[in-house]
Amino acid sequence: MLLDLTNIIHFLRIYNMSLSVEELRESRMRSVVAYAEFVDSTGKLPNHLFCFFEGKDNPYYVPRIKKYTDDFHPIKCGGRSKVLEVHNLIKNQVVYNNYKKAFFVDRDFNEELPVQKPIIYETPCYSIENLFVDFKVFKQILSNEFHLSETTNALHEKYLKLYQERQQEFHNVTLLFNAWYACLITIRNEQNIQTGVQLEDKFPKGLIQISIDKILQNYTFQDLLDKFPNAPEVEEEILSLKILEFENCDALRTFRGKFEMDFLLKFIDYMLADSKTNGQPIKFSFGTQLNNQQAIALFSTYAETPDCLNVYINKVIN
Repeated sequence: MLLDLTNIIHFLRIYNMSLSVEELRESRMRSVVAYAEFVDSTGKLPNHLFCFFEGKDNPYYVPRIKKYTDDFHPIKCGGRSKVLEVHNLIKNQVVYNNYKKAFFVDRDFNEELPVQKPIIYETPCYSIENLFVDFKVFKQILSNEFHLSETTNALHEKYLKLYQERQQEFHNVTLLFNAWYACLITIRNEQNIQTGVQLEDKFPKGLIQISIDKILQNYTFQDLLDKFPNAPEVEEEILSLKILEFENCDALRTFRGKFEMDFLLKFIDYMLADSKTNGQPIKFSFGTQLNNQQAIALFSTYAETPDCLNVYINKVIN
């Protein structure tokens, strides 16, 4: 549903919602458009489950929702904050209490959400990307996407072993960055200020050196301060405590998911190159250089499905 600013304002006035032009032009535009789509769709799909997603998460959640129902309507909201904004808009409208609604967000480095009404699904890990990178998932990818038989092809065991070794090294060299960034998120949430750090899907360039044989750390804490000069100051004691916490955590679940996925995709590229160098080229129909969104769609079948997700979908449907 595409609405321009004037139409959205008219729409909201019809439904007695008082948001100013300035508010719409700022951060709430996408969440209001998602809300407008929901309201417009309720009359046409009164018995459907309305699913509110962050941005690119649909390919992961949709197949899992379809196991329980085909009567659902996906609505993209933007990031985590936009889904929560839409949730706030809907929960105060009593007229929509009887419609089936599901809200899906990544936890990121935030504290666990308190129980909400309507209930919200929050990943038990940093994000959905963390559910794609366990060695058991990679094992299935090797067998099914790269056609490396676990029982008849020695390359299966070779690359599974290398994956586990490089992944552990990856966690070692990215621990400092993850701990520092987690501290920034805490500061943002407590002080209501920006982190001053704009991250992409890939781990920041130049900070680590990665190959199929080893991964090396090329940065110090001072390098992070130099690279991100707009970030607020993190007290040394606070950072030390977070580093200690992360040294004893399940990195696969705790560390930033997009970086975890970035490692998986880089390893795949190096694996394909290595197989060619050794005269045993691996066939991969998709080619190389998968991006985050393509990987979520392609590998969704193999990704983990937390028990809490199945419980949630059952609950919102029934």
